[in-house]
Parts: sequence; structure tokens; C-alpha cells
Amino acid sequence: MTSRSADPMTRGEAITRIIGLVLAVFFGIPFVALVWVALSSRFGSASADPHGYGLIFGTVLALGTGLLLAVALPLVLPRARRGSAYLWCMLGYLAVAAVLVVSLLTA
Repeated sequence: MTSRSADPMTRGEAITRIIGLVLAVFFGIPFVALVWVALSSRFGSASADPHGYGLIFGTVLALGTGLLLAVALPLVLPRARRGSAYLWCMLGYLAVAAVLVVSLLTA
């Protein structure tokens, strides 16, 4: 007799989680870099970004990649936890997006 866990992961579920992990890394690294560029341009010295292009383009591109990350990141978790993961990822995305937009508009 072989002992199996109560909820074995199917092959399709494993593939979905691997694809989710690859997408999360693919969108997560540029998102973090763009948020860093935008916020360092806003709160850094004026000589580092005199025209504000880092703030403008960093904010716009971070908003796009952040939304893609918020959609892809919950795929890493088991199917039973994805609903609440989507909620928390979207709430986190909205918080970061609000900080980026406020920093852009108050510059």
C-alpha cells in the first residue's frame, strides 16, 4: 500500500504553479526596479534626475508591470488559496500605486 496525501497536486496544477512562478519573477524584478527608479527620482537629489523622466516613466511603467505581477503572483499558491491571494495582491498593488501616483503628482 502506498500512502498518498489527502490532496495530491495534479500535473496541471504543478504546471500552473511553475508558470505562475516564472511570470512572477519575470514581472516582479522590473516592477521593483521601476518603483526604485521612480521613488529615488522623487526623493533623491535633484542632480540625479533633473528633468524628472525617471519619476514619470518609472511610475507609468511600474503601474503596468505591477498590475501584471498582481495577476500572476497568486498562481504560485495552491488553488484553494488563490481567491484570497488575488485580494491581497490587488490591495498591495493599489497601495503601491497610490504611493507612486501621489509622489508623481506632488513632485
